[in-house]
Amino acid sequence: MQFYDIYQHPEYGYRAVRRGFSWSAFLVPSLWAVRRGLGWLTLLLVAWSTLMFDIAQLLSQWVQDPLAQVLLLVTLTVLFGLRSGFHGYRWHARVLIEEGFTRRTTLAASSHRHAIRAYCNKSYRGNVLIANGV
Repeated sequence: MQFYDIYQHPEYGYRAVRRGFSWSAFLVPSLWAVRRGLGWLTLLLVAWSTLMFDIAQLLSQWVQDPLAQVLLLVTLTVLFGLRSGFHGYRWHARVLIEEGFTRRTTLAASSHRHAIRAYCNKSYRGNVLIANGV
């Protein structure tokens, strides 16, 4: 079970945003942001990943050992990915709020679809872990 924050918009309906570490944002941050429709954040992540590879290329000119070059690139990739992985869901939630969504509650579910279904179905209201004035 994962924890999900449920957001509601008068026109666009419901969205569920998972809490915790995002493996997809860690592994492929730019693609993750595109898939979530995060606009400017997507452009920022693309620019940052491009800069990361440019830095790795510059540093590889000073380091002649191929193994060290690979380790350098992997280190930069992991450091960049960790930030995206830990902050990804918060970024997604912030964009939803900027678009007019309202946070309704937090609940446990096995997927984002189950979380939305649980929130909308009155019989699942017992699964709500943290109510926020709903």
